[in-house]
Amino acid sequence: MSVEQLPDELKQVIDRQVAEGRALSEADFLIEAVQRYAEALELDAEKIKTAADDGIADIEAGRFEVISGPEDLRRLQLELSATLDRLAGRSESDSH
Repeated sequence: MSVEQLPDELKQVIDRQVAEGRALSEADFLIEAVQRYAEALELDAEKIKTAADDGIADIEAGRFEVISGPEDLRRLQLELSATLDRLAGRSESDSH
């Protein structure tokens, strides 16, 4: 296992967290940080897989549009824009 030097800015952050009692030591802080980072990566991977699975299910159910040229793309953009405008109007009226 190799040892890496941390930049001074990160060392100061860790030192401050230890001094404030948020971590018992530099090592504890780094272990917790790596564990949280690993968990976040796993969550990101799960979200990507879920989105992919949802997309595949939509395609299999026929819920998709084929964009075959600039005209189709522009039409879809206008439809999405209108939908977003409608939803924004709905959320504004809900908050009043």
